[in-house]
Amino acid sequence: MSGNDIADRVGALSNQDSERLLQAVMDRLLADTAPLEVDDEESARELVAAFVTRPDEPVAPDDVIRPSVDVDTYVRAALTLLVEDSETAPVVEESLTRLPDETQMFADPVTAALVLGVLVAFLQTKFDVKVSRKDGKVDFDFSVGKEAASDETVAKVVDAVRGVVDR
Repeated sequence: MSGNDIADRVGALSNQDSERLLQAVMDRLLADTAPLEVDDEESARELVAAFVTRPDEPVAPDDVIRPSVDVDTYVRAALTLLVEDSETAPVVEESLTRLPDETQMFADPVTAALVLGVLVAFLQTKFDVKVSRKDGKVDFDFSVGKEAASDETVAKVVDAVRGVVDR
């Protein structure tokens, strides 16, 4: 199935099915990657903000997945990000194919924490992420250790993630 076919199928999903798909994709990403480097919503916001901040355009953690924007907007943006990425598109496709009927799957209400978790898991498929805490301060280190990547590739990932959180 082509990327456009997957994107079309994902785009045609109801909000509830999109949420269930995002949860299924998150479960697969967590099964296939190292544990998330952050374990709470605040730290995830800080990590994503640190990643998408540019010297001339800082992003505050409170600006990442804002409560004033409907969470389904972020769910769909996150799914689009995952479908458009060559490494995660197969995960979305398989999860979509295996998505159980609504009656067979209990889904917690989707919150910003799930979307943030997906973004952190996505980043961990692209970069080695290290979190250090010292004297009440949290530092994030993103290094290209997964595979050699050009500055252009890194910039594309930054722009793609920024596109999800910048609503």
